Amino acid sequence: MHTSPPASALCFRLCLQERRRVEAGGGLGGRLEGSREKPEKPSPWEDAKTFLAAFEQVAKACQWPRGEWVIRLLPALSGIAERAFNNMDAPDREDYGKVKAAILRGDALSREKQRQQFRGFCYQETEGPRGAYSRLWEMCRGWLRVENHSKEQMLELMVLEQLLSILPLEMQSRVRESGPESCSQAVALAEEFLLKQEKEVLLEEVAGSIYEAGQAPSGREQRYSSVGVKEEEDGEAGQLGKEGGRTSGA
Repeated sequence: MHTSPPASALCFRLCLQERRRVEAGGGLGGRLEGSREKPEKPSPWEDAKTFLAAFEQVAKACQWPRGEWVIRLLPALSGIAERAFNNMDAPDREDYGKVKAAILRGDALSREKQRQQFRGFCYQETEGPRGAYSRLWEMCRGWLRVENHSKEQMLELMVLEQLLSILPLEMQSRVRESGPESCSQAVALAEEFLLKQEKEVLLEEVAGSIYEAGQAPSGREQRYSSVGVKEEEDGEAGQLGKEGGRTSGA
């Protein structure tokens, strides 16, 4: 019995077809003759994580050997994903896991760059209000990926940005290094940092106590020392007494 392909497979094939049409000049991203310019169709790589997940479902459904996944993915690469792949060392390009990690890392860096550009944008008189608005819109769209995200997801991104900005600097740096994609991930990383910090403080305190204990004499040693000193004092006193008696007798 014939079964229809999974939705992810259809999505992946449509993305490939759309890319070929755009490259050939007949896609929705081009100018249609006799009509006004249409808005540019968002690239499937604007949500690299979802696109790669769809690709992996297709690969598994088609039972492609994992060693062939990179070769199968190559025709779909474009934009940031393609640049990330080209910047990899030649041996690593054959490992799908490393290719995926490089693409996701490049995507995260691109989004962070767009966020910083959006937040740091300054008004230029030469551009005017309309030009400023247009640039802000493009930078915000690139950061929030409005075509691929729901309102809740965009709100999550904005709250995540604010959360990261208010964390203490050292904690913020550690959390950012891990590239959290949601507030819950950021909170978990921050709590992990705090827990690790508390353990380090506890270990330092224990190490300090052990060092101090090693330097100071124990109670038993103190008792022996006190007894020794007292016996020595008694012996000296007795010796003096004997010498004093002999002197009197003389």
